Amino acid sequence: MGATGFIGSATVRALASAGIACTAVARTRSDQDIPGVVFAQADLTDPASLGAALTGADVMIHAASYTGSDPAHCTAVNVDGTENLLAAAARNGIRRVLYVSTIGVYGDGPHSGIGEFDATPAPISAVSASRLTAEHRVLESGGCVVRPGFVHGPGDRWFVPGFIRIHETLGAWVNEGRSLISVIAVTDLARLLATLAAQATAHSGDVFHACHPDPVTVRELGRALVDSGRLRLQADSLTFDDAVTAGTRRGLTERHLDLIGRDHWYDPTRLLTATGATFGHGPLDNLPA
Repeated sequence: MGATGFIGSATVRALASAGIACTAVARTRSDQDIPGVVFAQADLTDPASLGAALTGADVMIHAASYTGSDPAHCTAVNVDGTENLLAAAARNGIRRVLYVSTIGVYGDGPHSGIGEFDATPAPISAVSASRLTAEHRVLESGGCVVRPGFVHGPGDRWFVPGFIRIHETLGAWVNEGRSLISVIAVTDLARLLATLAAQATAHSGDVFHACHPDPVTVRELGRALVDSGRLRLQADSLTFDDAVTAGTRRGLTERHLDLIGRDHWYDPTRLLTATGATFGHGPLDNLPA
């Protein structure tokens, strides 16, 4: 589900490349023509549309989420919609469900190399709270949850564009850009999801971090964006507290500054061990120019 979105569309391509037949389900019609892929239209908020779309599947990757700020939509899509999808999966005899969640469920940092069970999730936004509730529903049904790090790649409308906006609005680094963050290219995330879905092992009730094993500093990311011409280099640096004061005057929130001024890096060892996956490139090697 969510097959035409940023992560979902990359996952469909990864499944097809691996020779795994799949049905790509999305709320909107797709004009893509990918060998081995059948496209179906369904809506999380319309339970009647889900049953036919899931017919014949034995594994479901749920990558559909509302990421806006309307609390009612967060509940209707991310919580109620997930419950609708799980009910349809059960009716179709689908025993394995993989839910693509977010590291946003952990809330504000610093998070420094934590594993999946080292910190209690404490979401601070309606969207992250609703996705944590969706996680609970999936885990209760016997599914598993994947929490990606910051995802970059073609089609990214949140992470890199948001980083650039925050950094240029502030006009300075925070603590010299030393904070560490976990990132992953969308193609690598898709490869991990496809591998996990294809495994015979169910991983029932499990939770995984999905990110490159090597975190990057905010300054390293910034320099990569400067080199590609997408960011203007900043000479100044502020402490976190000073950045919050200055950022508030410019329309930024502490949450914005948290993303570039505190550690947000996570240990993906459990997922890499479960899938046998390796990375033959650096965490920013596939950053789009």
